[in-house]
Amino acid sequence: MFPRLLAVAMAIAAGGLAAQETAPQRAPVDLARLAVSAPISLRKLEAGHVRGLATRLAWSPDASYIYLRISSFDRWDNETVRHLLLEMRTREPLVIPDEPAWLPRAWNMKSALTSPVASSWRIGIDTREEQVRSTNVPREGNISQHGDPGAGLDEVVRRAAVSSQKTLFENYVLNGHVIASAVNSHVAVGRAFGWSPPPRALMAFVNPKGRLVLMNSAGAIREVKGTKSASLPAWSDDGLRLAYAEQSRGGYVIRAVEIR
Repeated sequence: MFPRLLAVAMAIAAGGLAAQETAPQRAPVDLARLAVSAPISLRKLEAGHVRGLATRLAWSPDASYIYLRISSFDRWDNETVRHLLLEMRTREPLVIPDEPAWLPRAWNMKSALTSPVASSWRIGIDTREEQVRSTNVPREGNISQHGDPGAGLDEVVRRAAVSSQKTLFENYVLNGHVIASAVNSHVAVGRAFGWSPPPRALMAFVNPKGRLVLMNSAGAIREVKGTKSASLPAWSDDGLRLAYAEQSRGGYVIRAVEIR
């Protein structure tokens, strides 16, 4: 009886695998058919509100608030944070004592390595170490692109001949596109990219020119016109709005585009 049961189990398993293999795959979103609005300004945050670096941005589940975290770092990379809520009705920023309870879920989904819609659509991490030669290596050890203005030409030439150091490059790669990168550190996940929520399988990321780019699961991309100096792309829960922080002189502007 046992061999018969085993044969039945194997047949069921084979049938399940066959059904899985023949199951229809979700078609990639047609980026050309998306209606993408021009960016609208939600609120400009001056230096009085933001003294530091914008490090997290997210919509509340009901889209009535946008949360923004501002971080300041000392020389030892210790972080001091300030929490702001932007109320969408009044557009007034509110200082709050801690991050809202709904933030971890939103942040973890947008910054994960795998799409919440297509489990096989996954970010790859490419790291490499190179010996980089520099005309000037500061005491901190970071590669510098600028020579010491106080050094003579002979000294600059001598440093160029002998100064080099190992440099670590880390890239997050999706469908052949680099969506985030870091040098001599690790990528701060979520600051340069964000997955869209179900049902559409989309990725939003910031390209090297500081512009927002949309990508579908096939790797096709579409640049969002009118965006610049962007960071922290964040989708609303319904997937129809994409907010981001635009760095401006003395602060940030919170902007958003509609994507339908």
